[in-house]
Amino acid sequence: MDDRLAWPESALFDPEANVIYGSNINGSPTEKDGNGYISRIAPDGTLLQARWVTGLHAPKGMVLSRRRLYVADIDTLVEVDPTTGQITARYGAPGARFLNDVTADTAGNVYVSDSQTHRIYRLHGNTLAVWLESPLLRSPNGIYALPDYLVVAAADSTAARPGGARYLHAVAYADRALRPLGAARPLGGLDGVEPADGGFFLSDWGGARVYFYNSATDALQVLVEVSRGTADFDYVPEQQRLYLPVMMADRLIAYEVHRAE
Repeated sequence: MDDRLAWPESALFDPEANVIYGSNINGSPTEKDGNGYISRIAPDGTLLQARWVTGLHAPKGMVLSRRRLYVADIDTLVEVDPTTGQITARYGAPGARFLNDVTADTAGNVYVSDSQTHRIYRLHGNTLAVWLESPLLRSPNGIYALPDYLVVAAADSTAARPGGARYLHAVAYADRALRPLGAARPLGGLDGVEPADGGFFLSDWGGARVYFYNSATDALQVLVEVSRGTADFDYVPEQQRLYLPVMMADRLIAYEVHRAE
């Protein structure tokens, strides 16, 4: 077996273990081929364990919640013990076809987007069920749980190519009402979403860019141009560092992010 990254889709920093987890599709993003795995990588870029977690198909987004690692895997949310790297549970998502990004709120609920069924699922306790389905959320990908609402990168029912026309929505936990964040305009083929002071860092998978989006002014700033496959990154404000997987290049890149004075 090659000790390498293979179609890395998501990167996640674990501050307690001081490592980065990288999900590797390693094959088709929709087939249950058993080829997928999760790697452990040091912050300096050293590949510690290429195949730290195996037994997956096409792992994508990840989140840590209450010292469990949750990974989207086509139609299943997989739970991993980050201390041992062992899979501790699998939660099937009824009717899911392409589970993509994952986030968790402060109460421990885990949310996962499905880019093909236009749904968001929620793991509450031991039950994974549809939390939201709406024509205003076509092809949802990146999601992030803020204290009062869920941020979702998705298109709407007017988009001819929803995967390339996503913008940011806010979904309130209290009543699941949707509203646009900033102006209701497509920002590109958005993949990853991470909050930052004054707005959000965004990745554009097909556009091969990372942006900073100011939701108050609707300004979209290109931070870096990489290559196609800029996927589900993690921003670590304590390090002022952004960990970006690039699927088509089989690479994980770290960027220092500093605010202009």
